[in-house]
Amino acid sequence: MASSWIIHGGTLVSPENGEFRGDVRIDDGVITAIGMKVDPRECEVFDARGKHVFPGFIDPHVHLANFNEFDADCETETISAAAGGVTTIGNFIKALRHRPTLVSYHEIWDEIVDSIERLSSIDMFLHFVISTYDHVDEIASYAAKGVRSFKFYLGYKGNEAALKRGAVGVEDGLVYAGFREIAKVGGIGMLHAENEELCHCFERDVRDTSKATFLDWANSRPNITEEEAVRRGCFFGMNTGASVYVVHTSSKEGFRAADELRAKAQIPIYVETCPHYLMLNKYQGNEMRGSTAKIIPPLREQESVDALWQGIADGVIDTVGTDHCALRPDRKDKVWDGDPAFPGMEVMPVLLVSEALRRGVALQKVAQVGACNAARIFGLYPRKGTLQIGADGDVAILDLERESAIHAATQHSMSGFTPYEGMKVRAAVDATFLRGELIWHDGRMLQERRGKLISPGARELVPA
Repeated sequence: MASSWIIHGGTLVSPENGEFRGDVRIDDGVITAIGMKVDPRECEVFDARGKHVFPGFIDPHVHLANFNEFDADCETETISAAAGGVTTIGNFIKALRHRPTLVSYHEIWDEIVDSIERLSSIDMFLHFVISTYDHVDEIASYAAKGVRSFKFYLGYKGNEAALKRGAVGVEDGLVYAGFREIAKVGGIGMLHAENEELCHCFERDVRDTSKATFLDWANSRPNITEEEAVRRGCFFGMNTGASVYVVHTSSKEGFRAADELRAKAQIPIYVETCPHYLMLNKYQGNEMRGSTAKIIPPLREQESVDALWQGIADGVIDTVGTDHCALRPDRKDKVWDGDPAFPGMEVMPVLLVSEALRRGVALQKVAQVGACNAARIFGLYPRKGTLQIGADGDVAILDLERESAIHAATQHSMSGFTPYEGMKVRAAVDATFLRGELIWHDGRMLQERRGKLISPGARELVPA
C-alpha cells in the first residue's frame, strides 16, 4: 500500500475555484500539494489524464439498518457507496431499528461505533432521530459524543408501517422542545417535512387502494403537504434559534418556501434534495413495476424537477442526499402497501454529473451540492468535501467520456433493483480514494473496511 500518491494530469473540479488542470499529491492520507508541477518523488502515480477529479462525494442522507441488520448494511452498502465515488455518508440512527423500544441512544452507542469501525468501507457521521421527550432531554449529551444533527418526523403520525422502519411521527411540541435544546448546543434540527393529517385527507380520494396505481399513491401526498410542513418547521427554528435543515425536499413549493423564509430568518435554513427528484417525475414512476419508484415524499411533476435543477444552478439548493435504503425488490411488488424506499448512493455522482452536463449546469455546482456544502453544514470542512492542502485525501475520479446505462445487475447494493434501470449516463467512476488509499479502481473493490466514524467540528456557513 502506497503512503503517497500523485493523481496526475486530471481536470480538478474544485467547489471553491471551478475546473482547472493539475496534479494532486497525497501523503499519509492528507492532500499536501496541488498544481502543475507537483513533486512526484517517492509517490505512486495515478494517471488521471482525460478524467475529472472531484472531492470524494458526501451523501448526507442514508438509512443503514432501515430494513436489515446494521452490521449487514455497514458491509454491503458502504462498498456500494465506494463504487460510486462516495467517500463519506451521514447515517440516520433510529432507536427502534436497534431495540424493540425507544431507548436512549447512549444504550446503543458502543455497538453502533463498533459496527462502523469493523465493517464500513467509507467514513461515516451520524444523525439521531428524536422520537421522545427523553431523547430531547439528552440532546446535549448526544452532542458531547459528537452527534450534532437531529431529525424530527413531522409526518408519519399514527403510521404503523413507518414504525416498522423506525420512523416515529412526533407532535409539534416535541419538535419545538427539541429545537430549543439544539439551539443551545449549536446543532442542526433536521425536518422530514410532511403534514400527515393532510395526507389522510387526500388518501380518502382513493376509494379502493387494492386497485390503486402508483400515480394514485403519489397524488395522495401532494405538494401542499410538504410546503405547509416546511413553513411550520422553519417557523419553529426561527422562534427557537435552531438552525434548520430540510431533508429530501421534493417540490418547487417546498424549497421555495424554505428559501423565502431564510431571506428573513436570523438562523441558517438549509435545503436538501435527492437524485430521484432531480431525475424522475411521477409519470415515469407510474410506468415502473409495482412500487419500484415509491418513495416518501413521492416523485413530483416535471415542473418541480426542472425547478429543483434551477435551484441548484442558482445556489438555492444546498445539498443532494440519496435517502438510500437497502431492501429487496419483493418488498416493492404492491403499490399501496409496498415499502417507500430504494437504493441510490452508488449512482448519485454519475447521475448528478450527467444531468448537469445535459442541462448546462457547471460541474463546480455538482462539487458543491455533492460534497462541499454538506461538509460545511455538518462541520466536516475543510477536512472533507474539498480539494485543498490539508484536506483528507478523499477523491472521486470520473470518466466523462464513458457512456453507459445503469443496471441493477452491475450495482453493489444488496437490493438488486434500481428505479434508474436502463437510464443512460455519460459518466463513470474510474477510481475512489479514501484518506489517500485507493479503495476502488477499474470496476473492483481493492480495500474494504477502511472507514471510520468521524465527528463534526465547528460548522461553516455555506456561501451565498
